[in-house]
Parts: sequence; C-alpha cells; structure tokens
Amino acid sequence: MAKKYSSVIVTGSVAYDEIMDFPGRFADHFHPEKLHQINVSFVVDKLNKQLGGIATNIAYNLSLATKAPVKVLAAVGHDGQTFLDFFQKNGITTDGIVTDKDLFTASGKVMTDTRDNQIWAYYYGASAKGKDIDLKKYSDKKSLVIISAVHADSFLHFQKQVIELHLPYLYDPGMSLTWISDKDLQQGVMNCRWLVGNDYEIAQIIKRIGKTINELTDYGLRIITTLGEGGVAYQSKNESYRVAGYKVRDVVDPTGAGDAWRGGFIAGIVNGLSIVDSLKLGNALASFAVEQYGTVNHRPTMKQIRERAHVL
Repeated sequence: MAKKYSSVIVTGSVAYDEIMDFPGRFADHFHPEKLHQINVSFVVDKLNKQLGGIATNIAYNLSLATKAPVKVLAAVGHDGQTFLDFFQKNGITTDGIVTDKDLFTASGKVMTDTRDNQIWAYYYGASAKGKDIDLKKYSDKKSLVIISAVHADSFLHFQKQVIELHLPYLYDPGMSLTWISDKDLQQGVMNCRWLVGNDYEIAQIIKRIGKTINELTDYGLRIITTLGEGGVAYQSKNESYRVAGYKVRDVVDPTGAGDAWRGGFIAGIVNGLSIVDSLKLGNALASFAVEQYGTVNHRPTMKQIRERAHVL
C-alpha cells in the first residue's frame, strides 16, 4: 500500500487523569432493588495522577510508531503547560493547541476494579474552546484526521469542518454517544473512512442510525470493532478480518489501551502497511500500554513495536 498521507491530525480531549484501583468488584456493591437511589463509597488502595485524554493518548502512540508529522488540535487551561512540554518532547506539533487563561484543563477520574471494570467522572474544563480552532489552517488535502470524544461544541465543530473539507477521517465517537443526536451521529458515520468502537459502541451506533453493518460497508465504510484482549474485527465491502490480540502476561492498567490501539492502527495506515499489518500494529501498541500504569508511560521503540506485531 502506497503512502498517501502527509500528516495525522488528532482532535479530542487533552486531560489530566487520576487513576484509582479498587481492590474488589463494583458488582458486589450495587443491588438491583436499590438502584433508584445510589449512595456508594469505594475506598481505593492506589492513586496515580497522569497526563491523559484521548487526543493525548492517540497522538503519543502515533509518535511511537510513525515518523509522519502528528498534530494535536485541542484546548488546555492555564495549567496546561505540562501538556505542551510533553507534546513537544515527543515531536508532536502544538501550534493547533489553544490555551484558556481562565479555565482549568479538562480532568478525568477513573476507578478500576479487580475485573478491569471502570467508573469514570469527567470535567470538560477548557476543552470547549476547541470550537475556536480552524481545521483548515492546520490541514492539507493529504491530511488524515482523527475525530474522537471531547466537549460537544468542539466535537461537532471538528466533525463539521472535516466533512466540509472532504478530508479522510477515522470516526471514534466513543464517550460522545451519551449526548450526540442521532442526526449528528449519522452524519459523522456516513462521511467517515473508518468507524471504530468496541462491540457495545458499534452495536449502539448501528441501532441508532438504522443501518446494518453490510449497508455501511456497501456504502464504503471500513468498520473496526475492538474486542479487548480478544483482539479486533475489521469489515469492509471486500474484506473481513479477525486479528487476535497480543497475549499480555501481566495487565497492570487497562486505561488507555483502546487509544493506544487507535494510534498503532493509524500509524500503520500512514506508514503504508496493509490493513492486516495495521491491525496487528494496533494490537501490539495496546499490549505495551496495559503493561504500564497510566496511558503514556510505555516507551517501546519502533523496532520493538513491529517485532511484537510480527510486522517487519
């Protein structure tokens, strides 16, 4: 496959993460007959504060797996200099990041139980200011764009722009599914090149837009369903693949694995790899991510990523 993309533009959240481990099962503390009123406290035994956010995680993993230019279009608050330093240190372009001097940078807090179930709380903060960024200023006709979850105003702003500019994009609505309208969701889906989500998200999207998988692939979409440790499924009009995940001996923290996968997959596409090898690259990067605590603390070399993916 020939290389045909000049750069990757990543939109989405840039946020501080607080990651907490709960040494039990959430399910043991929720009682179906009492769900009309929930008042539950979880005592955690581990807390770690990290750099995170979907755009941060995807862009970082891209920087590990490709030499193509990676740009982040997002907004941070007056406490966001740490992110700017981090991006620049990792060769990620920050010209498209705006800083709000009044608001805090977005923040996410997550608890993970012993079954890798997670409960998130999220503060959008300055991320709404992404709506002030002009995608056209930072893209060209060969740019590949990732549209991922962030504040509604910013998400819809980037979705509208990428469609108007006729740029190829990977559509990753994820957490946006809780608020996005069926009309906006359908527009985002029907204009994308790749649609990605876990099996629950893909099923929800299919139901909400009233299209079958076959109808979407016949229309030209490539649909990617991530399956956790089970790997990933890929469907297009003429191709269908199931690629097993890389077996990790010790899962330290699953947070950010999906974002790492997206970074690896798009890196493969940009590097000119085949679809199967790009899927494998995503699986490999996700496996490196879960071996470390936090979402951007794994540091494999490009050679190590390719060796684990068996893509040489």
